[in-house]
Amino acid sequence: MAPPSDVRRTGMPANLLCHIINLIQGRPRDIPFMKHQIEMPSEQIMRFFNPELYVRFNSADDEIADLANEEWEKALRDYQRHLDSIRDRMPSQVRKVTELCLHDAEVLGFQSEPQWVVSIPEPFCPGPFCSVVAILVLKQDRAIKSLFYILWDRIREYPAREDWPFSKSRKHWLYDEVDVAADHRGFLHRILFSDGSIVEIPFVSAITSAVKLPDPDEQLTCRS
Repeated sequence: MAPPSDVRRTGMPANLLCHIINLIQGRPRDIPFMKHQIEMPSEQIMRFFNPELYVRFNSADDEIADLANEEWEKALRDYQRHLDSIRDRMPSQVRKVTELCLHDAEVLGFQSEPQWVVSIPEPFCPGPFCSVVAILVLKQDRAIKSLFYILWDRIREYPAREDWPFSKSRKHWLYDEVDVAADHRGFLHRILFSDGSIVEIPFVSAITSAVKLPDPDEQLTCRS
């Protein structure tokens, strides 16, 4: 689906994942970080594609938008250099997080209390933090895509600033960044959404599944 009508420009980075592991259904243990933690708004959570730059990039004032466009192009280059600098530390499933593009995907749900437990043997992921999975469900290109993150800490959510100028209805994925945690315990996936909110997901691995939706034109042909 196209972005809100009040957004006139879109730069183009941002991405996701694919790796196969065994999921074991059952009740997860009561681990403190399972529920999302709501933080105060901050423009600095996103290192490269922050909300303030995105607002200026889509300004109705051409002079402001053109200057922001130069900054946006620099952010794209800086982010690519950042990815290149950490690529050797990424497992294959994390690299795939940086390669898929979910720009404009509609957010259908983000499960705060995971329903599956994933068992990963040492030394790949020692400790209990690897047993919780968060699920993000999206709609993109006539497909429902479910993203499963294996977490090492609590998810943090940052609400939009009060003067966010764009629509907050029908939340969409805008841009994302993958980073290494400061203490090197795992990776961070930061996502900026169309309602101005940001989510930071601390993960060690991730998988995706996709279900294609039926084409309504094909359905009509079959019925005729």
